[in-house]
Amino acid sequence: MRPKLFGTLFFANYLTRALALYRSMDVQFRDDFELVCLCMDEPAAAIIKALKLPRVSLLTLGELEGFDPSLSTVKAERTIGEYSWTCTPSFLRYLVERAGDGAAAYLDADLMFFGDPQPLFDEWEDSDILIHAHRYARRNQYMETNSGIYNVGLVAMRRSEEADRCLGRWRAQCLEACTVDAERGLCGDQKYLDEWPRLYRRLTVFQHEGAGLAPWNVERYELADSERGPTVDGKPLIFYHFHAFRILCQDVVGRSLVIPSLGYDFTPSQLRLIYRPYVRALRSADRSVRTTGAGKALLPRPHLSFADVKNYRRRLYVA
Repeated sequence: MRPKLFGTLFFANYLTRALALYRSMDVQFRDDFELVCLCMDEPAAAIIKALKLPRVSLLTLGELEGFDPSLSTVKAERTIGEYSWTCTPSFLRYLVERAGDGAAAYLDADLMFFGDPQPLFDEWEDSDILIHAHRYARRNQYMETNSGIYNVGLVAMRRSEEADRCLGRWRAQCLEACTVDAERGLCGDQKYLDEWPRLYRRLTVFQHEGAGLAPWNVERYELADSERGPTVDGKPLIFYHFHAFRILCQDVVGRSLVIPSLGYDFTPSQLRLIYRPYVRALRSADRSVRTTGAGKALLPRPHLSFADVKNYRRRLYVA
């Protein structure tokens, strides 16, 4: 089962990440996909409209709230981040219904595809639900207590009784509480996934080493370069999750200064093979967005401060 309908959500400050995701899909998926962009604010919607991207459709937050009116009942009491997490199961339910007899997948906007995703969908076969584990490196295993076993970066489903039960329960849980509170065992929309393998028989946790690579697990694997792109323990890198990526200074004489991921350190090969292409993709996306009239709605480009240099000097990366 290979989904052809995908969705991602973002505010305007994350739009260049979503555009980098889309462009990577355009290369690796070719024309065999549609990406639904759930724009969480008006500037994001205006820019997506102005870009006129093929294989992209726009869904406004108001339209999603019309699809699931219960979202509006909790909106006022949640932060921007908490409300984004609250929307995830409702958004995936919207995608699954729109996919009809096909399948649909939710993607975090800060992913980028480096290779063909078919191997991970081959693992899915005829199951109804597809998720992936964090697969923490040994030194980061302690994170499982607060962040959970599984990651919401990519969650795929096809319409079925079991998927409907899963989405219904997940939606109700997120409407009830969608915050970060370790004492209550809460991590936004994510820690609820810990119970899924126990509850849903038709669920697959994909195992491909090159899918779901992220700051918390990358040191487990041996990265190498090849004619077709980076490899992970000899297998193609499919997608990477650029969690906690921060741009300090964007596009100055063709270079950007970034923190690859707050709280993590990286080897030169990890920076060269994974982060350098992403920085360049974001720089290209930023230029494209700012050439549209709607691009004025973006926040000003970040500028380097003395405090940034002082606080993060050991983790700065120029690409």
